Amino acid sequence: MFGWINDCVECLVLTQHGPEAWHKIKEKANCNTPDGGFLRYKYYHDKETVDLVVAASEVLGASVDDVLYAFGDFFIFYVRDNGYSSVLECLGGNLRDWLSNLNSLHDQLQAAYPEGFVAPVFWSEDDDEEEGAILVHYHSRRGSLLVPLVVGLIKRVATDYFDIDIKMDQLQLQDADGAKNTSWRVTTVDPEMVHKIRGKKRLGDKHNNNGGGPSDDQTFSTAQSTNYNATFKEGNRQASYLRVEEFVKRSFYNDNSELFHALTVEHYLYLVDYWKQTKINDKWCFEIWSIQDGDPKSWAALADLPPKLNPKTIESVHFGGKTPKTGAFPPTEDGTLQSFPPKLRVNNVSSGKFIDLTVPVSETATLEEAFYTNPQVDEAKVKEFPPEIEEEIKNNEVEIQCVIWDERKKESFHTFVLSDLSTTTTKQLFDLVPVSFDPIVINVQTAKVLTVDDDEEDI
Repeated sequence: MFGWINDCVECLVLTQHGPEAWHKIKEKANCNTPDGGFLRYKYYHDKETVDLVVAASEVLGASVDDVLYAFGDFFIFYVRDNGYSSVLECLGGNLRDWLSNLNSLHDQLQAAYPEGFVAPVFWSEDDDEEEGAILVHYHSRRGSLLVPLVVGLIKRVATDYFDIDIKMDQLQLQDADGAKNTSWRVTTVDPEMVHKIRGKKRLGDKHNNNGGGPSDDQTFSTAQSTNYNATFKEGNRQASYLRVEEFVKRSFYNDNSELFHALTVEHYLYLVDYWKQTKINDKWCFEIWSIQDGDPKSWAALADLPPKLNPKTIESVHFGGKTPKTGAFPPTEDGTLQSFPPKLRVNNVSSGKFIDLTVPVSETATLEEAFYTNPQVDEAKVKEFPPEIEEEIKNNEVEIQCVIWDERKKESFHTFVLSDLSTTTTKQLFDLVPVSFDPIVINVQTAKVLTVDDDEEDI
């Protein structure tokens, strides 16, 4: 499978269960990929993905089917967050059309995927045996392996895009009793919402509709065909952009590449943007170099960089005069990117004051030393609160918390109280948060102190 599934598994576990659970799952699955290291357009053996799912089942105490269902439910959020929101919204005016149009989306995106991409096939139709129902069919070269994932995905689509709750009754399972596909009868929990599953008949003489005339939604979709095709084209471009990002990222990480640790963050960001906008002999960068592990010739080299980055043509006025050069930064034993500064952004939510700090990734340096008692933080007055909040802190009505914040998803990775900072190392913090070129954001804020009455039972 391509790395979309593996990366989604990691995102789901980190989001809902935290890094400790994820590390246990990786250990049980014998997975050596670093946190945040799955590449969406790299092919991984099915066994690697299955091992992760089975390990997640054991660590989380859920059945394999339940784990796959949860991944399917989460996959829509994941794909939407990775640039495909507008594409998903344009797939159809009802659930039947939406699912049938998945094949068109896969066809449009095929060119942007590496060789070996074989998409599953979906098709749906009105159910002649039960009024208001549709039949949904799914075929995969992997048989019924991912059927629970598909169920979770379809139910999430129904909820998020059509605001309906649905029931899915499985009629057959691929490869069972010779069945060539898996099929479900899909109905709405609320009969008044049938039109969101299969569309409305056009207004007019009801007898004229018996011939299978187009629905309101079909007519609407036809009128939007230009926008529909444009959205698919945009999705194809987005897929190519994501592959460019991963191409450069793999060069940045892999010691097969001459670019390994050769770039500063500024170099890296420029190169990603350049190769998104500029093709080489009308080909994307990922079409020029196949980046095979163990074959340095299949990777881009320093001489292949664009003029603004090429060591022979780079001008000293660019990038602070820093030239891309393999090993330009001291290598680290844990394999952390040499040109990746371990930065924290300490931000006071109340005052808006913040400071960026470069801190060591250490098993001995604590968060208290790294930022909370750091003189630079005091000088920037990041820990100062408005007088009314300072009074509440003094009276023990509120406590200070340090929230490790995911700015992209607008949610927290973890919340520390002040007493935690002296027992948590900076390495533990950097292990907690997926690798990124952005600073790790620590929001310093207050929360009401929870009190428990003496006669309340501690659960």
